[in-house]
Amino acid sequence: MSLLPNATYTGPKASHDFKVDASNPRYLTTEGRTTGASDYVLKQGHQDVDKPSEPKKIDPNGTEYTPLSMLRMHLTGIQDDINEYLTEKINHVKKPRNLKQEQEQEINALLDGSEDA
Repeated sequence: MSLLPNATYTGPKASHDFKVDASNPRYLTTEGRTTGASDYVLKQGHQDVDKPSEPKKIDPNGTEYTPLSMLRMHLTGIQDDINEYLTEKINHVKKPRNLKQEQEQEINALLDGSEDA
């Protein structure tokens, strides 16, 4: 029996449980979607020097990974889950603020007599 990592986010208005699905390819890699160098940095020609190593197999020709590699892969997947969830929550909060700022700018422009608004 293997134990799978899990996590719980608890915020002021919501909580969310994160669980590893060991059959999902998302939890079978050490290359996370939300970790590593940004696309902007890579497009500038920089290399990702912190790129994680490949998971190690018990038998180099086999398909079974070492227990530590399995843990690394599961944690990479759950870290992606958490990062994506929190990013979505942040964007949800920022969107009304940005809209409100745009509306205030438009109102101020109208009050200033600007014809562009």
